Amino acid sequence: MASAVQDNYYDFSALNKIKLKSKSESKEALKSVAAEFETIFLKMMLKSMREANMGDELMGSDSAKFYREMYDDQLALKLSKQGGIGLASTLVEQLGKYLPATAEKDQLKVGDKNVSADARASTNAGTNAGTNASTNASDIAQADKAELIKTPSQFVAKLMPLAESAANEIGVKPKVLLAQAALETGWGKYVVQQANGESSFNLFNIKADNRWSGKNASISTVEYLGNKPQSREASFRVYKSYEDSFKDYVKFLKDSPRYAAALENTHSAEAFTNSLQQAGYATDPMYAKKIQRILGDKPMNEALLNLRNIDQVIPQNNMSRL
Repeated sequence: MASAVQDNYYDFSALNKIKLKSKSESKEALKSVAAEFETIFLKMMLKSMREANMGDELMGSDSAKFYREMYDDQLALKLSKQGGIGLASTLVEQLGKYLPATAEKDQLKVGDKNVSADARASTNAGTNAGTNASTNASDIAQADKAELIKTPSQFVAKLMPLAESAANEIGVKPKVLLAQAALETGWGKYVVQQANGESSFNLFNIKADNRWSGKNASISTVEYLGNKPQSREASFRVYKSYEDSFKDYVKFLKDSPRYAAALENTHSAEAFTNSLQQAGYATDPMYAKKIQRILGDKPMNEALLNLRNIDQVIPQNNMSRL
């Protein structure tokens, strides 16, 4: 993931990434997990330092705090990538001795990726088109559906038709749904993954409660209790496509009386998102504010402008509907 996607502060699922990587009993996986852990530790340290500041801050508005937090997250990531404070290397040194002796020997080099012994069968099948064409077709179809999204412009271009369809059903502007999905998934880069590494296509992080009878993916997530973030294990719904995610989001809101006020306030992005938060859609006390900031920030505005200019997909006189 790190080689294909530029590291940035939008990684809202770092804990889940650590959990997935930690399942591999290899030294390379241990190094990766240790680096992720050090990044999270540095973020917490910077946050504690900020909170320890005495007196009123200059330009201490909510907006300034929001961007400062993003800067701190990016700073923590850079520090970790440049060697950090030595925490990652210490973890690797201390925990490396507990790795199975055969872990490194059970690695098979395929291209520029290391594949574990457990994955050899599927790797061989995937590279042998003459003997397993049906498997390859399935893999290609899956890869196409979960095409990697690298930028906000790609995110908006790929999902706008689906957002428009869903938005028409509830009366809100499509860009509001895109902003919420962008917050939940880091502009599509960190959609919840299943245990086998496949995408859940869950753009709105709707949990798999007793009303859900389909597949689910369990990950470590952060929830706020008394305005304090805490790590918890949670199960999220798994869909077959992003389209199904949008459809279920609409159904989820319509079927629950708690979101009646939100559906009555779709005329205003601020009123709609505030109502979602008040109804308990998310535990983050800044949830609505974060969506609203994404709506007004440069990445979203540039993505919408780019979409309008690409083959005139959206005529200029129709941009107001977004």
